[in-house]
Amino acid sequence: MKMTLPLTASAALLTAMVAASIWGWWLRGSEVELAVHFLLDGTPNRYAPAPFAFSIVPLAAAFATLLFAVTPRFDPKASASPRLYKGLWLLVLLTLATGHALIVWHALTTVR
Repeated sequence: MKMTLPLTASAALLTAMVAASIWGWWLRGSEVELAVHFLLDGTPNRYAPAPFAFSIVPLAAAFATLLFAVTPRFDPKASASPRLYKGLWLLVLLTLATGHALIVWHALTTVR
């Protein structure tokens, strides 16, 4: 199975998430508590130190990329439907990137 598109998209999203994390960390510093979990209405209900808040989702996305990239070599079922597999891969990465964007946006637009 060719994985050029999902690997390229993953690299682009990971680069954007890391750049946003560095930018946010530089602007907010490492001593603040940032929202990392939100209710459906957008109200934050869980906070974490900035180093954790800015790094956990990019690390999860890197792990998901690694997992999606190596799974077809060990599980023939993953290669059975390449369009579905690549679509799921991109959906997971986009969901993580959206969550990370929400964390960074909230960190940069609110003062706590």
